[in-house]
Amino acid sequence: ALGAAGYRCDVTDRDGVNRIVATAGDAMGGIDGVVNAAGILDITPFADLDPASWDRMIAVNLTGPFNIIKAALPYLTAADAATIVNIASVSALMPMPGTAGYSASKAGAAMFTKSIAMDLGPNIRANTICPGVIKTEMTRYLWENPEHTARAADRVALKRLGETEDVARAALFFSTEDSGFTTGTELPVDGGFSWR
Repeated sequence: ALGAAGYRCDVTDRDGVNRIVATAGDAMGGIDGVVNAAGILDITPFADLDPASWDRMIAVNLTGPFNIIKAALPYLTAADAATIVNIASVSALMPMPGTAGYSASKAGAAMFTKSIAMDLGPNIRANTICPGVIKTEMTRYLWENPEHTARAADRVALKRLGETEDVARAALFFSTEDSGFTTGTELPVDGGFSWR
């Protein structure tokens, strides 16, 4: 509908990422912005957390953005100005029970973003979005259940769950000159959950 091309890859497959990013960059005549939004979640008490699940969350949520940005770096560097937006989570700011692996991976993504903001400035800006509960496939278990939805909405100031458009608008802000003097920061998009 947008007239845009789409390319698929597993963000944990470095060779595959390199191929797809090069294909996309060549097809578009360059890359001046990256939004890393791939993520997985396993809510399990730490005592029961499978090491394989930990490894997978770190691989997708933390190493995945590294792989994409590393592959896109020649294009980003060649642009007059470029932006990187990494989608972390409110769990990067305030962990909840059963989220040791998820929170660690997302907090790592936030600190990774700060670090590359220092390394890649001034021509490349990097920022993090920390969503709360957003209606995505990853949180379907929650928002398909009216009782769970009501409980989650009641915990936030805006009394609703987030929509994907809420996060998209924040990503657009960080991807334009509207945020031209902002880099290395985290923006909670959580309806007023993390500051309470």
